[in-house]
Amino acid sequence: MQRGVRSAADLGDAAAPRSDPAGARRGAEGLGAAGACARLTLILCVCACAHKTVRPEDKALQQPGAVHHVRAGETLWRIAKTYGVPLEVVLRENALENPAQLAAGTSLFIPGAEHELTVPPAAVQPAFATRRARRHSPSSIARAGGRPLDPAAHGEPLAWPAPGVLISSFGERERDRHDGIDLACPEGTPIRAAEGGIVLFSGEQRGYGNLVLIAHDRDVVTVYAHNERNLVSQGDKVSKGEQIARVGHTGNATGPHLHFEVRVGTQARDPLGFLR
Repeated sequence: MQRGVRSAADLGDAAAPRSDPAGARRGAEGLGAAGACARLTLILCVCACAHKTVRPEDKALQQPGAVHHVRAGETLWRIAKTYGVPLEVVLRENALENPAQLAAGTSLFIPGAEHELTVPPAAVQPAFATRRARRHSPSSIARAGGRPLDPAAHGEPLAWPAPGVLISSFGERERDRHDGIDLACPEGTPIRAAEGGIVLFSGEQRGYGNLVLIAHDRDVVTVYAHNERNLVSQGDKVSKGEQIARVGHTGNATGPHLHFEVRVGTQARDPLGFLR
């Protein structure tokens, strides 16, 4: 017989069952482990299905409330105010990736609402007293290489979010538009809420790195980006001056600094117009 070719008897021996109690036990244990693994996988799948985000339309069928369809220019703050529902409740009931940038057509579940309402347009006057943006002299505000900003030295409607040196201003730049200001600060410097409000978002966003958005009265949102670490979560209530993060250089940042924005409605405004 050629080497490597097995006889029918050999094949029969290989196929025939043998008495091996230890092997049988190992096989049973293997099947038991596989079965347990399969059951665990099934349980996890069921749990995942149970925790799927419920569509606003389905929520409206399950509990008192109405569905609001976002229109262009609307903000979460104005929607919540129109329905008389706390902003944090709207946040809790709707899984929104970035509540500060609501896309037209987005559906929101508004608990307790009897029917959909029309959200009035933004007020002409912003929440905080502002002044016309103007060029600041080195004596009035620090620039790159100048003295650090001193929040305590100003009586501004919005508190300075961090002490630092202004290294980039608001407005058009050579290649793009800068929607805020940049304050160079040492890594880990406390970042504080410029005004009391509700945390709209706390997480990571492309380009911005670790980002915190806070909604304030009358449709004002402040933005804090490139943070080393965020210390608040979505829906948290924060007070003016409360620490919300630490300065870092996450996202598109070449060094530790705070990128700070002020938005009224959907429009970015020069933060220096709010910081006197």
